[in-house]
Parts: sequence; structure tokens; C-alpha cells
Amino acid sequence: MLTTKKFTDLPHPNTLNVFLGNMMQLRKERIHFFVEQQKKLGDIFQIKVPTRKVVVLSNPEWIKYVLVDNNKNYGKSFAYDSIKLFLGNGLLTSEGEFWKRQRRLAQPAFHKEKLNLMFRNMVEQTDKSVERLEQFADTNQAVNLSKELYKLTLDIVNSTLFYNEVDNTTDTIYKLVSEASEYITKRIDNPLHLPEWIPTPTRRREKEVLKYMDKVFFSVIDRRRQQHEQQEDLLSMLMDARDEETGEAMSNQQLRDEILTIFVAGHETTQIALGWTFYLLTQNPDKLKILTDEVDSKLNGETPTPESIRGLHYLKQVIDESMRCFPPAWIMGRKTIEADVINGYEIPAGTNVIMPIYVVHHDERVWENAYEFQPERFAMENVKEKHKYSYFPFGGGPRLCIGNNFAIQEMQVCLAMFLQKFRIDVDEDFVPELDPLVTLRPKNPIYAKIYKRK
Repeated sequence: MLTTKKFTDLPHPNTLNVFLGNMMQLRKERIHFFVEQQKKLGDIFQIKVPTRKVVVLSNPEWIKYVLVDNNKNYGKSFAYDSIKLFLGNGLLTSEGEFWKRQRRLAQPAFHKEKLNLMFRNMVEQTDKSVERLEQFADTNQAVNLSKELYKLTLDIVNSTLFYNEVDNTTDTIYKLVSEASEYITKRIDNPLHLPEWIPTPTRRREKEVLKYMDKVFFSVIDRRRQQHEQQEDLLSMLMDARDEETGEAMSNQQLRDEILTIFVAGHETTQIALGWTFYLLTQNPDKLKILTDEVDSKLNGETPTPESIRGLHYLKQVIDESMRCFPPAWIMGRKTIEADVINGYEIPAGTNVIMPIYVVHHDERVWENAYEFQPERFAMENVKEKHKYSYFPFGGGPRLCIGNNFAIQEMQVCLAMFLQKFRIDVDEDFVPELDPLVTLRPKNPIYAKIYKRK
């Protein structure tokens, strides 16, 4: 007969401070902390955090158990409370029946035929980006590639979501989103923050950021309602959506929360993934050659179509391997609703279950030479051998990211069209330091030199 061990029996890292537990180590090291503790303590351990119970899982089967097999017992972890403050009650942060209703309403906007309609926008915006980069080609001038990719992904999400209605405010929104990301991370890092009603300078600035975001996104919704015009964009699809059971549409607040969530998640993660991909391709010229040969032979100089892009199998492997090496969403969390048992350990109700995606993606037991860039890992015959949750950049289970196919298609279009025209060499002095906030950004912008392909 198996005996269930207590939560307190779980191994834990050494604590440097009796009051703060492991908080200072987490703030200072973050990803390195999780990687090293998994090596020392195994695939399940607790971390000491004031006011919270936290357990870390990095075994794919246990992650599947949380996200799929027993998902009804797992709500969103404490980190999402901070994200909700800025993004509202959209698909990323909402729970229970409300989430189910919103998912039902939003799902049709991401069906295959809708993605095909958005494909044209992706091609048009990437073509404009190619034209901008052409002026720097062969000049030996380093271009801020991070900035160009940010503009490109922002233009794509703007055109597919809003029919370009926030064109003149995208730069400001980007700065505010970056600022909000830092505030969210600080809130997650600090379990002892002051009550919300105390008007600290940071709180006042947070409210200013929220106020501006509300102004932009509510004004877009109001204009669209007044115009009574039908556009082929996500906002129109969401406004037209009706609940099958009640016939109700989304309120303005619900629309604001969903489009802000899609706007933020739909460009930042893709921009980051593309930046890391160009860095990895520069570091691995043999893989770059295989990819450009595929693009040349399959597309034959023609503009990509939904059908032709799906035929670029190595391109998809490159994208998958890039997101294995540098997953834009590098960590995720859930919280037990009722007590549970994982690997023989009692997990009390209200325990935060942290799943560090980056750690799982770099587990040498699963991924041989895990820190090397090898797109061939994702060839069909090799993928079959791996546990489904040894690679999960978009999460999994019922709450799998609704925009995963949108993001993959966007990256396929951007990479294919860039590689048709250019060789993009990331600055050899670029150091891939990680800045793991809400997403896994590089600490410094990526600069590159652009050369026209002969």
C-alpha cells in the first residue's frame, strides 16, 4: 500500500532568509534558479515564498495531469491576478463558466478559414517590412532588428484585429505594454505588496497606464459600433459572435478585455520568437542553408499562399526548435481548487503549481544536447518518440492558447518572405542574455546587417 507523503516532505532549495524564503534567489536568477534546482531536487519540489504554497513540476506526465487529466481541479495561479489588473478578464485570465462562454464566442474567429482570410494581411504587412529593410540592404549598416520585428508584428495584429484603427497609437501602446510587463513581474515577485488603496508612485503610474489603454481600446469599440460597418477583422468577428445557449453578445468591457489580450499576446510573443529565430539561424549557417534552399525550391520566388506555406516542412521545424530553445511564454502556473496528490505527495488546496516551460524544453534526459539548435528534432519521425508535454510552448489542455495557429502562420509568412529576399546576419557581438519577465525577451535589442540575396 502506497503512503501519501505530506507537502512538507517535498524537497526545497536552501533558503537564504527565514522571512523571504527563496524570493531573493528567484528575483536574482529566475531561469537559472529553476534549471539548477531541477538538477538538484528532481522533477517536483516546493519553493519557500511568504504567504503562498508553491510547488514546481517539470515532469511531462505530471504536467499533462495538471493541464489535461485533472484540469478541472486547477485554476489560474497567483501570477494571473497581476496580469488581470492590466489585461482584464479575457481568455488568458478568466475562469470557470465565464471563460467557457468567452472561449465559445471567440473560437470561430480562429478557425482555419478565418486564418486564411488573415493570411493576406500577414503577407501585405510583411511585404511593407521587406521594402523598409531594402533601404538598409548592402549598406553595412546595423539595423535594430528587434524594433523592425516589433513594428511588423504590431502592424499585422493591428490590421487583422482592428483594420488598422490604432495605427497612430501603436508606438505609445508598445511602450505602455512594456511598462505594464515590468509592473506585473514586480507584483509577482513581491508577495508582501501594500494594499491596493495606498497611492504609491508606482500605483499611480499603473493607473495612468490602465487609463490610457482603456481610452484607446474603448474608443475603437465605440467607433466600430457607431459606424455599423462590417470589416473582415477579428474585432468584427468578436462583436458579431453570439452565445449559442443565450444569444448574448459580448459587452464593451468583455470586448476590451479580449482585444487587449489578443493585441498584447498576438504581437509581443511572435516578435520575440522571430528575433530569437534569426539569432539562432545566424549562429547555425548550415541550418540556414537548408532552410533557404527549401524556401527557394518550394516557393520558387512566388509570394507564399496558405497552401504553399504549409509545404515548408523544415521551416516549421525551425520555428518549433526556436521556441524550444527560447519559449516566449517561458513559465506557466495553476492553483489547486481541492487537495490533490502528485507523485505520491499531498498537494493542499490553494497550492500554486508552477511549470517552468524553459526547464522542460532543456531537459537533457528528453532533448539530447538540449542547448544546441537542431530543427531536425521536430521531423515527424522524431516527434513521435517524445512525450507530448515535453514541448508545450502554447500551454495545453482545454486552455491551449487560442491564437497558436495564428502565431505559427504569422512566423511562417514573415520568415519565408524575409529569407526569400535577404540574408540577415545578427551582430556577432550580440550576447543572448535572457530577460524573463512575463515573456522571455533578450535583455538587449538584436541588431543585424541586411544583405540582398543574389
